[in-house]
Amino acid sequence: MTHNPAPERLSFPEADTRLVSALSASFEGDYGKVLLFEGDLELEGGFLDAVARIGSLDGVDLVVITGDLTVSGPIALYGSLPGLYVGGTTRAETLEGGDCEIYIKGGSFTHLVYGDYNSGILETGTVKTPWVINYDHDLRVSAPGARLVDNYGNDDEADFNSENIVESFVAEVVDPEDESIDVPEFLERLRAGLPVLRPEAGGAPAEA
Repeated sequence: MTHNPAPERLSFPEADTRLVSALSASFEGDYGKVLLFEGDLELEGGFLDAVARIGSLDGVDLVVITGDLTVSGPIALYGSLPGLYVGGTTRAETLEGGDCEIYIKGGSFTHLVYGDYNSGILETGTVKTPWVINYDHDLRVSAPGARLVDNYGNDDEADFNSENIVESFVAEVVDPEDESIDVPEFLERLRAGLPVLRPEAGGAPAEA
């Protein structure tokens, strides 16, 4: 059985001092209460539910892990709070960001990294994952070998964008009117081990 450290509830300045100004060097917003885990953290299930079982998230603006973070399920943070900072390596099924700020170092994500819309920031060091999907997000991800999907427009640097998504992916994961991927359906097929690309599109990327 994993014995995780008990979290501390600190003000942003207190937590920032503990991390030698690493938080103020990263986060752009104004934040109050921080739930700080000193050392490594291992969680079963989805990230937010698992954290809430250890320490209440009421009034918490940021979750900070100074060491490695390992999550058996997804890290899916679509609300404006809490944000996330990880000082070590992050491993999870997915890394999904919406309205909040997320800053991690290196990591590995089984299925994908996804940035949804333009209110938040998702920044990583070098990570390993088969898919990086961006829907008009401030997505700052280094993922060598990943397939890149611009799910909003026609970024020429992406492997797939509005100009070729419909013809490249299986019908079950495509919204033909928006010329985009239906990310929940896409993720469900990945979890089930089913193909998401049509055979003529070149097969699947390497596993994370």
